[in-house]
Amino acid sequence: MLYRLKSHLLRRKHSTTPAPIPVVDYPDWVLWQRIDWARQHDHHRQCLAHAQIRQQVLDRQRRVLRLSAEECSEAAVRAALARLAELGGGQLYLPEGDIHFSQSLHLSSHIALIGSQGRTCLCFDGLDYGLWIQGTDAAPVESVTLRDLALSHDGGPQFCATVLVTHCRDLRCQRVTITAPRAVGFLLADRVIGSHFEQCKVSHAGLVGFMLVRDVHETVMQQCVAEYCQQGGMFLTDLKCPKSIAPLDFQAQLHHTDQVIGNFAPFAPDDPFPYRTDMIDCVLRGNRKMGITTDGVGYLSVRNCVIADNDCEGITLDNGSFGCAIQNCHIYNNGWRGCQTEQELGIDFVQAMGLMDDGSSKAKLPGVSLDNAVDTRIEHNHIEANWGDGVKLVRAAMNTTITGNVITDNNRGVNEKFHFFGVLLGQADRQHPEQADFPSCNNTVAGNLIQGTHFAGVHIMLNSRGNQVRNNTIKGATFAAIEDHMRSGNQVE
Repeated sequence: MLYRLKSHLLRRKHSTTPAPIPVVDYPDWVLWQRIDWARQHDHHRQCLAHAQIRQQVLDRQRRVLRLSAEECSEAAVRAALARLAELGGGQLYLPEGDIHFSQSLHLSSHIALIGSQGRTCLCFDGLDYGLWIQGTDAAPVESVTLRDLALSHDGGPQFCATVLVTHCRDLRCQRVTITAPRAVGFLLADRVIGSHFEQCKVSHAGLVGFMLVRDVHETVMQQCVAEYCQQGGMFLTDLKCPKSIAPLDFQAQLHHTDQVIGNFAPFAPDDPFPYRTDMIDCVLRGNRKMGITTDGVGYLSVRNCVIADNDCEGITLDNGSFGCAIQNCHIYNNGWRGCQTEQELGIDFVQAMGLMDDGSSKAKLPGVSLDNAVDTRIEHNHIEANWGDGVKLVRAAMNTTITGNVITDNNRGVNEKFHFFGVLLGQADRQHPEQADFPSCNNTVAGNLIQGTHFAGVHIMLNSRGNQVRNNTIKGATFAAIEDHMRSGNQVE
């Protein structure tokens, strides 16, 4: 929670030889159990004879069918896919133009669906799901390729998806564009392993561009774009379904999720969660809420990405996230908070804080936010011109390394209620009963350039201990370079 600083700030001089950092006892926390569980179980993709397997896939996909513009229709596409499925797989080339579908299009193993330089548009009107790729635990769908396609999707209920993938291995999407889907562009859920997205784009989604739910492992996204989506660019979550809903009943899950999405629930150590996701050279821009948001994720790596102009946080690592890295990214102009409704501000507990003259909330948001997250690395990024803090450790953030960053000219939303910092090591009251709310501890802020009119370059809140703040260059702070509310317990240079 943001708060007004008290006037009784404790200021002290630090000796030239810093005292040893006190040992901070780790709290009893279900997140430690989640990390241990993940280490003990084999999340590694089975790569034995991988080259031979890929060659078998290529052999199957050498079977080629082509549809001309004159013969192409929904019926013709379905017949061609059925023929390839009988043969064990193959490639189906589609011509330029729009192809309208009255029912979801299901894809089986070893199928490559290929358009004409992105000028082939598959239109799914009034459907919950457009392309549907679904196997089972015993028989997952394998080696499906989507390439050079445009997808259009106007679904009925609030929660639906243009592309649904579940129980699938080795999905490859190249140059697939989804414009204005009713809810989610790409939805991956439950035992999806080894997906690769290259130059894929979702814009103006009614909900989220890319959504990864539960055990979606080893996903790579390269040069992908998610922009102008109504909720966020990318959402990774361990979202639970009640026992009354079968794991493969996605029609039931669809309508259940319509009611609960965004309400973070408590997690158990063995709850499935997205694991090993790599985002490289991606753009997450202009979304009505976050650029990237997580609700329990392991080993998310965000590298060389642009995360900008999102109305809420640029990126959040929340509610049971661990081992994540944000590196070499440009994170700017996030957190204005001018597009949220009164109801949404109430859900975030800030409606009573008031509005600015431009109609935005006075409670601005940071470029990078950590809340109930451990073992995070924030390295070599340019974090600038965000409306709240540059980097904010909200509560229960431990073992974070913030190093080598250029953190510049944040605190754009300073007002009579709030002011913001380059880096905030914080503690806040829990907003949900399942959250841990102990202070952020055992974090390192080192070797950063922090400049511009932040209220303080680094702010350490009361009870936040075991932190190292050293070797930073801090310029232009309006109150203090380092604002430390602790008499002892941190190493500050």
